[in-house]
Amino acid sequence: MAKHSKHRRSTTGGRRFLSLGIALAATGTGAAAWAMPSTSTEPVVVDSISVTPTGSAAGSPVTATAKLHATRQTAVQALTIAVRSASGAHYDFRGAIPATLTSSQLTFTPESRTFPAGTYTYFVAYESANRWHNLSPVNTFTSGAPSAPASSPSPTATGTATASPSPTATASATATPPPTATATATAKPSPTATGTPSPTATATATGTPSPTATATGTPSPTATPTATGGASAGPVGVPGAWHQVFADEFNGSSLDAAKWNPNWFGCSTCTTQPVNSQESAAYSPSQVAVNGGSLHLTAVQKPATVNGKTYPYTSGLINTNGKAQFTYGAFEARIYLPPSGSQVANWPAFWTDGQSWPTDGEMDVMEGLGGDACYHFHSDAGGPGSCAHGDFSGWHTYGAEWAPGSVTYYYDGVKVGQITTGITSAPMYLILNNAVDSKYPAVAPADMQVDYVRVWQH
Repeated sequence: MAKHSKHRRSTTGGRRFLSLGIALAATGTGAAAWAMPSTSTEPVVVDSISVTPTGSAAGSPVTATAKLHATRQTAVQALTIAVRSASGAHYDFRGAIPATLTSSQLTFTPESRTFPAGTYTYFVAYESANRWHNLSPVNTFTSGAPSAPASSPSPTATGTATASPSPTATASATATPPPTATATATAKPSPTATGTPSPTATATATGTPSPTATATGTPSPTATPTATGGASAGPVGVPGAWHQVFADEFNGSSLDAAKWNPNWFGCSTCTTQPVNSQESAAYSPSQVAVNGGSLHLTAVQKPATVNGKTYPYTSGLINTNGKAQFTYGAFEARIYLPPSGSQVANWPAFWTDGQSWPTDGEMDVMEGLGGDACYHFHSDAGGPGSCAHGDFSGWHTYGAEWAPGSVTYYYDGVKVGQITTGITSAPMYLILNNAVDSKYPAVAPADMQVDYVRVWQH
C-alpha cells in the first residue's frame, strides 16, 4: 500500500485548507485514569494482580501480571494494567490488548516498563463501549525508595489509596471460583524492524523525500513517559535541559477553551469541511470530548453536509491557532491510535502548522498513513519523511525536537528519524485530529485518545 503525506489545498476566501500532515487497543494508557466506577453487575473479576519487584530501583524494569475471568462473555476494546502516581499522573503499563473475556481464566502480562522514584497504585482497567472500568483490587508498589533506618517503617508499608480513587462496588475476585482452564494473553510485541524507511513511505505530492530523512531506531517497550503536569522533567528520550512552556493533561470534564479551538477555523459550534481533499469526514465539536483522563476525538459514520458537499463521516479536531504557537522546542503527546487489525486505522495525526503554508512549515510529528505511524516536514523545499515499522495502534508516545536546521523524531522515547532539509523558523501551532482517509477502508466508530500534550523549550 503506497504511503503518502497530506498536502494543503489552495486557499479559498482567505481561509487556508491546511495539509494534514496527520496523524489509541495496544499499549497501557492514561485513558483509564479516572475510569467510570464499576457497578455491582460488573462482569469482569480480577482473580489476582501483582508486580515484580514490588520495591525496585528507579529506572529498573517492573513487570505486571493479572489473572482474571468474566461471569459472562465480555468483549473489551482494551485491557490494561493502570498505574497512578501519588499525584494522579498516568504511568500505565504499555501493551494493552483487545480481548473477549469468558469463564476461562486469562493471564495478562503487558510490556515491562520503568518508573521514576515514587509510590504507585495499580489495578486492572478495561474499555468497553468507549467507557473505562477500574477494577478491584487496587495495590501499591514503590520505585526508587530510599533505604529506611531499622527503626523506621518501610516506605512500602504506607498505602497510597488516595493516588487514584478506588473503583466502587466491584465484584471481588472470590465472587466466582477461578476456573481451571487457563488461557494466556501477552502484550503485542514491540516493533522489531530496524527502522529502515520503507521505499514507498516517503512518496509525497511535492517530490522525492530528502535522503536526510532517515529512521534510526525501534521504540523500546521500556521507554518511560515523564510524569504529568509540573512533575514533567522533560520530553521522553530527548537529551538536554528543558523547561515546559505548554501542557494539557486532559484531566477535566471539557476541552480547555483557553488552550484549544474545538474545530477547524476555530469555530466552537460549526461543522467544517475536512483539512484535506482526500478526507471523507467533516469536523464537528460534537466529536470532541474530554473525560476519563483523556481527550477523545471520535470518528463516526454520520453524514455531514458542508458548503454543499456531503461527507459520509464526522470526526473531531482541535488546534491552538490564535491561542498558543511556538518556534523550536520539543513537542510530545501520548496517543491511543485506533486499530485496524494489527495496524493504525484511518488517518489520525499530531502535527504543527504555521500561518502561511507551506512557507512557514508543517511538522508532522505522527500521522497514520496506510496503517503505519509516519513523520514528515513540509516547506517550500518539499516534504521529506518516513515511517516507523511495526504496530503503532494503541497507546504510544510521539515526540519531535525542532531545532534550527533539523527536526528529530522520537517514538516511545527512541529516535526513529531526523530531517535536515527545508526546516523553517516561523512559529507553528498544535493540531490533533482523527481523519478518515478516502483512499482506505474506514473504521468507525474510531476513538483517537490523547493522554497529554506537552511542549518544552531550552
